[in-house]
Amino acid sequence: MSGDRRCTHASAMANYLYITRGVGADDRGQIDYSNRDDLVAHGLELPANHPCWAEEPGRIWRELDESTDHLAADDVRAWHVVVTLPANEGPDTWIAMTRDYALRSIAAHGPAVAWSIHAKTHAGGQATVPPHAHLIVTTRVWRHEARRGQTVPGWCGPAARARLHANWLAKLPQSMRAAAVSPYSAGQYVPARLDFSALGHLMAAQTSKIEPS
Repeated sequence: MSGDRRCTHASAMANYLYITRGVGADDRGQIDYSNRDDLVAHGLELPANHPCWAEEPGRIWRELDESTDHLAADDVRAWHVVVTLPANEGPDTWIAMTRDYALRSIAAHGPAVAWSIHAKTHAGGQATVPPHAHLIVTTRVWRHEARRGQTVPGWCGPAARARLHANWLAKLPQSMRAAAVSPYSAGQYVPARLDFSALGHLMAAQTSKIEPS
């Protein structure tokens, strides 16, 4: 993503307000993303046995910042996951895909997940904001208990990262899976090897039809 993201991603609350296009504040001051007009839907998925207070909008992320305010600025408070959605589908499908993913692949294992879907299309049909979903995932204990604020390795380790990647790919049509990239890991970013053979055959066929003048 282009631009300076230190303000939008400096705190858990900033991340939450950014994806939900909300208005609020964190330690840096007031935050207002209500002028953005690309929000399709947003919600919160929680484990089945969650406490009632967790349903209060923004509370988990505000308390997460409070319980980790003694940590270094670059210590991980949460994960911000961004996934691409099928452009040929509509909001109902996007919402169903995102909610099911957030609940079954993430919240069912213990974390809290705030999700949102962004998309915007011009009157002419051109997508100015391609459909995608944001998910803010707790990587630390968020319930009111003795371990509150402590990192849970099972929520944010390599195995969790691999599961999140694989589970989302399984939801995508085959045409989108072929263009997917491997998950970011340990400072490495390795693009998938795309198969351009079909395009090559098409170009060769077109070239063969061109006759010299």
